[in-house]
Amino acid sequence: MSDTARGTGQPGARLSFLARPHWVNALLLRLAARPYLRLEGSEHALAWGRTSVFPLEPGQHTLEAFWRYRGTRAPLGAGTLQVRVQQGDEVLVEARNGPLNHQPLQLRRRPAP
Repeated sequence: MSDTARGTGQPGARLSFLARPHWVNALLLRLAARPYLRLEGSEHALAWGRTSVFPLEPGQHTLEAFWRYRGTRAPLGAGTLQVRVQQGDEVLVEARNGPLNHQPLQLRRRPAP
C-alpha cells in the first residue's frame, strides 16, 4: 500500500487500526462476530487482533467501529472517534469492547512508536 496521497508525490497520512475483544467475551466474539471500520463512508471488514492500515488525506476524519454477528447486517457496539491528521502523520487507533456484549467499542488513539 502506498502512503503517497493521490499522486501528489507527498507522503499522506496513515491510519493503523486494531480491533481487540475484551478477554471476558473474546471467545464468543472471535467465533461469532467480525469487526468493521467505517471510514470516509466505506465499510472495511477487519479481523480481531490484526492491525489494518489505511491511507488518509490530511484533515478531520470520523472513525466508526462496530461488529456484526456472522450472517447478520445490523452493526452492534458502535463507537466513534474524531481524528485530525497532518501530512505524513501515522495515527494508531485501538478499538476494544467492554466485558458485556451490550457495551460499545471504545476507540482510543495511541501514541506513535
